[in-house]
Amino acid sequence: MNVKEILSDLDKHASEFNFPVLDNAYVEFAATRLTAFEGGGHWLLVFEVLGFSTQEIAFVDDIYGYGSCVEKEGFIGERILMTSAPQEPLFDKETNEFIADWSHWSIDLGGQIMSFMPSPEEYAQARVAIDRGPGRGTLKEIDLLRFLVYKLGEDRLFMSEQELLSHFLHCKGLSRFIQTTHWQHPDIADGEKPSGNVSIRSLVEALSRKDPRVFDPGHPNTDWKSWSRAT
Repeated sequence: MNVKEILSDLDKHASEFNFPVLDNAYVEFAATRLTAFEGGGHWLLVFEVLGFSTQEIAFVDDIYGYGSCVEKEGFIGERILMTSAPQEPLFDKETNEFIADWSHWSIDLGGQIMSFMPSPEEYAQARVAIDRGPGRGTLKEIDLLRFLVYKLGEDRLFMSEQELLSHFLHCKGLSRFIQTTHWQHPDIADGEKPSGNVSIRSLVEALSRKDPRVFDPGHPNTDWKSWSRAT
């Protein structure tokens, strides 16, 4: 691995906004995870970003990939996290307006119907503010997702390692090297480069040395509160 060349390549992707932007105005941010794989002479970095896509009107897990076995680096695709439960739709069929009632709502998560009746206190524990009485349309899309991340745990919503690797057909024989939801992510929208970021720089160096202890999470800023200016 040529660390300098890899960082330069990541900088190029960032300059083209083909690198995770956590305060993306079109995907309201809930949580993110970084997974590094290595093995068989190859390396792979995968970012997942959970959010609500205001353009697609969907809850998504956006996937970005970079590595020696990646045919086209950058945004790889997305997985729809969940949909409405038939008996209690989240969206109006005609207008696509979000109509969830904060006091009771249901989702279809991977074919499993899950129902919730959170109290304002439970929302507060998830750092979601409830400032109105219950009723149709009293819950925001992103607040529902952020509550789910808190209630179910991030691992319940992110992909398994096998699911992640299935998006990279040329990356064979890789094993997990590092996986974390806490690192110092570069502020791409503000012009910060991956090469100048302690977490990204040290992660590439760690892969080069095949030593995960080299990775430095810096000052983690991957909590959604750190990027809430977009919402």
